[in-house]
Amino acid sequence: MMNCRYVWSGMIILTLLFAGCSSTALTGSWKNPDYKSQIKKVYIVGIAEQDTTRRIFEDNFRNQLSLYGVTGISSYNDLPTKEVIDKEMIAAKVRANGADSVLMTRAIGKRTEQVVNPGRISSYDYGPGGYYPAPYYRNYGSYYARSREIIYEPATVNQYQVATIEANLYSATNSELIWSAQLETMIDGNLEQILDDLIETITKNLKSDGLI
Repeated sequence: MMNCRYVWSGMIILTLLFAGCSSTALTGSWKNPDYKSQIKKVYIVGIAEQDTTRRIFEDNFRNQLSLYGVTGISSYNDLPTKEVIDKEMIAAKVRANGADSVLMTRAIGKRTEQVVNPGRISSYDYGPGGYYPAPYYRNYGSYYARSREIIYEPATVNQYQVATIEANLYSATNSELIWSAQLETMIDGNLEQILDDLIETITKNLKSDGLI
């Protein structure tokens, strides 16, 4: 069972490393089969330790949704991070803003992954005509005229911080779950770029599931 977990983690890292410029990979999603509508106005709640991170996430998500003709509402103006927030408070703000749905995201885990690149030895032959097998070296004169360069590249170990993100979309009418997804995000580089990659991955999945 442990081996399967390590193999899966390695696959996620490889997906992130070879996904071009994106730092996020979708690991799974679910859509309520009974929900047949499209969302038009979303109340965005980004649950984060840092208020700045939350503001960037919610505003950038709002801008991304607008590209799909969906109105996004950043919640940080209504729900300050330092206050105790409960279900009734969120529901009241959702109604006040006329939203039809609530999107909540939060990090549910963080880990360090290692990627090992094995070392290698490369050799290059110099001399007229390239390399000849040993039988052709019949005297030291011909052997001396040739040389071989050996290049050793040592193994390298790179460490990456990977965060597991959960995104849930709820109906504003009855608070039921409409859609849910889990994502893996590599924390490496510019924060805003990382958040933009996360947002783009989420919205693409919402689009493919017919919700926007």
